[in-house]
Amino acid sequence: MDDDLPTDFQVIVVGTGMVESIVAAACSRIGKNVLHLDLSDHYGGLWASYNFDGLQKFIKEVNSDPKRDLQVYNLCEKWYIEKESPEAKDGGDENKTDDSKAEPAKKTWSQSDFTAEYRKFNIDMTPKLLFSRGPLVELLISSNIARYAEFRCVTRVLTWLNNRLMPVPCSRADVFATEAVTTVEKRMLMKMLTSIVGYNEDEMNNEFKDWNDKTFQDYLKHKGLTPNLIHYVLFAIAGGNNNMPCLEGVKECKKFLMSLGRYGNTPFLWPMYGSGELPQCFCRLCAVFGGVYCLNRPIDKVGTKTVDEGKTVVTIESKAKTLNCDHLVIGINECPKELISPEPAESCDISKAVFITNGSIMASEKEPLSLLRFPPLADDDKAVTVLEVGPATGSCPKGLFVVYFIASKSKDAETDLKPYAERIFDMSGGDAESDKPKCLWSLFYNVKDTSAPVSSVVEGVHVCSGPDAGLDFDRAVEQAEQIFKKICPGEEFLPRAPDPEEIVFEDDVTHGPEFQRDHDDDEPKE
Repeated sequence: MDDDLPTDFQVIVVGTGMVESIVAAACSRIGKNVLHLDLSDHYGGLWASYNFDGLQKFIKEVNSDPKRDLQVYNLCEKWYIEKESPEAKDGGDENKTDDSKAEPAKKTWSQSDFTAEYRKFNIDMTPKLLFSRGPLVELLISSNIARYAEFRCVTRVLTWLNNRLMPVPCSRADVFATEAVTTVEKRMLMKMLTSIVGYNEDEMNNEFKDWNDKTFQDYLKHKGLTPNLIHYVLFAIAGGNNNMPCLEGVKECKKFLMSLGRYGNTPFLWPMYGSGELPQCFCRLCAVFGGVYCLNRPIDKVGTKTVDEGKTVVTIESKAKTLNCDHLVIGINECPKELISPEPAESCDISKAVFITNGSIMASEKEPLSLLRFPPLADDDKAVTVLEVGPATGSCPKGLFVVYFIASKSKDAETDLKPYAERIFDMSGGDAESDKPKCLWSLFYNVKDTSAPVSSVVEGVHVCSGPDAGLDFDRAVEQAEQIFKKICPGEEFLPRAPDPEEIVFEDDVTHGPEFQRDHDDDEPKE
């Protein structure tokens, strides 16, 4: 590859995280000459999805190199099941069943079963949902990148109320059908939600103009909502806590409400095979329009040099080869620290956990895809977001569920999140019967929050932030567009790409959209 790789590009992108991949696709789409590199041997960086074997390698890599400036730390992995199943030890096969028949009692899983079925897992480092009318969905549709991905609707939103899980009424039909709120409360709730949908921050005389320095909870109390309704609106719909500023709560509620009813009964979509699929969708588009991909390509040095007529270009030294470009787009984790200015402000890191269980957190006739917003259990706790995905999403083998926990860090991931997990899982590791699903495996870890925007001291270098603790991809899309506009002022951000049947090759006619297509127009070239 070194012999064939050109040395001069208009844009070089380092890192295949979400922001970097969107920028690469946008630049390639309008005809820029793009080289996309990644230090790892896989796509996504901290936005990646791993099969179970890949995740084990990642855990080993992090734990074996404590000297690295790690983005991920405090990893704590635990098994709650035997290494070998009783059937394997006894040579029996009583759990083998015909798939066409109803399943018997739940399978007794072992660690060796996970190893054998590792390819059926897709476990996310940065699990996120898409709002049905959010910026990423609109971008996927308008750019025609949606054809590279599949999605499933989140089937239910849950909350923790009165020490048990409760469904959250999302739509008007849900509100009037639920028995969790009284008839009077239903009218109050509909009136409140209607006023939030009508909120316009540009109107000086809006309903919320005097609430800038007060909490959303204060506003809801002021409007006479019952504690029951305040819980639903503040924690379940806005995803907030007791200190959430009023206008932030209103905006989050409006975002939730405006996405209702587009694709399903909740406002949310989940990408099939995990959130890590989405950066790869943008990489595919970049490759279709001529972007060149090199994985496993370390960066040794970044600098600048002056060329003809005083023009300054950015240089990258990689594998004893110097690459030149007009613009370097680089993830904050890959960017040399001396190029970043100012130093990012201290921020609250993120606590995360992944659990694999043998059943859903709340029984359902059909396989559920759930969002649970856990209110703080104590005054100094943070609210916890929980996402539960099953085999129908391509996340795990049949009979299992993958459950993600995300919160702002207080102490460490296990201390922050385990009390919440124990409310909904049986984590005893024993054989005692329980109404809760059994936790079979868990991983707690912390991630440095690198989501704050940063700039570079070198002209032509654009630094991409890392994932935030938020539920959606909005900040990543916004930053990618801002970087693209700096590189390509006046150009359209990701105009619609033609379908394969619309492509016209240069040898055919001289009219219509023309671009060089790879031999496989769906896969990045490496």
